[in-house]
Amino acid sequence: MRTNSQYTIGILADDLTSAADGAGPFVERGLRAIVGRRRLPLQDAAIVAVDSGSRSALASHTAQRVSELAEQLASRDVLYKTVDSTLRGHVTAELEAAYIASGRKMLVFAPAFPGAGRTTVSGVQLVDGVPVAETVYGRDPVHPARHSRLVELVPACIGSVVILDAATQDDLDTQIAALPEPESILWVGSPGMALALAKRLAPAAAASDVTVAARGDILIAIGSANPRSHRQADGVALAPGVALLRAPVERMDDPGAVVRDIARDVARRVADERFDVVIATGGDTMEAILDRLDIGAFEILQELEPGFPLGRAFLGDGRELLIAMKAGGFGDDNTLRRAIAQLRLGAWASEQVVW
Repeated sequence: MRTNSQYTIGILADDLTSAADGAGPFVERGLRAIVGRRRLPLQDAAIVAVDSGSRSALASHTAQRVSELAEQLASRDVLYKTVDSTLRGHVTAELEAAYIASGRKMLVFAPAFPGAGRTTVSGVQLVDGVPVAETVYGRDPVHPARHSRLVELVPACIGSVVILDAATQDDLDTQIAALPEPESILWVGSPGMALALAKRLAPAAAASDVTVAARGDILIAIGSANPRSHRQADGVALAPGVALLRAPVERMDDPGAVVRDIARDVARRVADERFDVVIATGGDTMEAILDRLDIGAFEILQELEPGFPLGRAFLGDGRELLIAMKAGGFGDDNTLRRAIAQLRLGAWASEQVVW
């Protein structure tokens, strides 16, 4: 229900990165957001996001898990179901389960994230102008994108569906602002939709003035095989006060084992209290790290960049840990450099940082 005319918003995501970056734009407009893993968090907030973990689950388990969480979040004023902007995961099964459990009257499907080069033209999802199933995401060894046409992912049982084309963020903002009765809609999209919904649902909220700085060293874990992630890692490999762990550049037969090894190494290093910030690329990577650290919920503090949220968690001994995460293919070659600059220097970030 609404509190002081402010919408309460539920976010249901299929992996951790989507849960966090779905909440990020609302935090930037002054709202508080808590992310729960596999279950609703014990704390309440205007924004409650839940990572169902369903992208990495067996397809046979996906519908039940999503249905249960959607039903629990259905009492929020607005319900937003995230979907990967490259259409990976069990998209159709999740849309069907979430829609039925939500009790909403219409599904609005808009996975475009123009700021990251993911656009929708004539109902086809593109990455830098190429249909997504024909890109590297279509060859992902764990979660390949098998479809580019959005209509092919919409369950047949959903009768009222609106698919939005968007080549720019303004396209999304304008169309989402014009749709009536946001409470009656199951919103389905990626960070581009989150940005548009935040502008619509929190138009009067004050911009966040949170400034967060790292006090100790920064640990970066690259669990993704995406070449962009490794170029970003190359750019910070010699940064002072930064330790870098990364998966091999070549695709491995068992990428899950690689991520688990990285998570074990991260947990060992965090235990010595030298590090108070962990940055991870890939939702599976941060999931494995948080499992190792026994962290079940955290608060989103700000966005280092759109689609790159920073949160605060607490370890079992009460120690605070800053955690930041992004999708493996997100950002340009200097994304990690800028993130480190912000964490080192508070609100100031510059391309001119030298190390």
